[in-house]
Amino acid sequence: MSHTTDMPAHFSLVHTFKAPKELVFNAFSNADALNQWWGPVESKNSVVSLDFRPGGIFHFRMEFSNDEVAYGRFLYRTIQPCDLLEFTNAFADDQARVVKPPFEIPFPLEIFYRLEFREENGHTVLTLTGQPVDPEPEEMASFLNINRSMQQGFNATFGKLAAYLRQ
Repeated sequence: MSHTTDMPAHFSLVHTFKAPKELVFNAFSNADALNQWWGPVESKNSVVSLDFRPGGIFHFRMEFSNDEVAYGRFLYRTIQPCDLLEFTNAFADDQARVVKPPFEIPFPLEIFYRLEFREENGHTVLTLTGQPVDPEPEEMASFLNINRSMQQGFNATFGKLAAYLRQ
């Protein structure tokens, strides 16, 4: 599957941060920063490991109030400091191996995300696009059906990032 700039985006979100793009980008590359802002707002999230380089893995743990624990991982593909970040995101086990998502709907194993960082007047405009990697038709349908939920989730997470950047 090619991942060019003209790829059809099945999910997209634009978020503006009141911070220079170097600061915003660096919040994605630092374990201490990620511990403070990355992940669903309804869980306590922590970095298990971070190898921020093409081919490297970001492995994280999510602890929910009902004592459930889940893991996720990014597999980095392209890193162009302060401008571009591309990775696949998947649920994982405690060893960072990809596992089936814990949803009751069929859902893709992996999502390819592209984050573009653009600075405008001291603010950073982050454009996120995503699409499933090799989905079955029912997985693609589920992915498209939860678009609004994904918008809410990413906006909440980016709200945590904005708060982190104000510190």
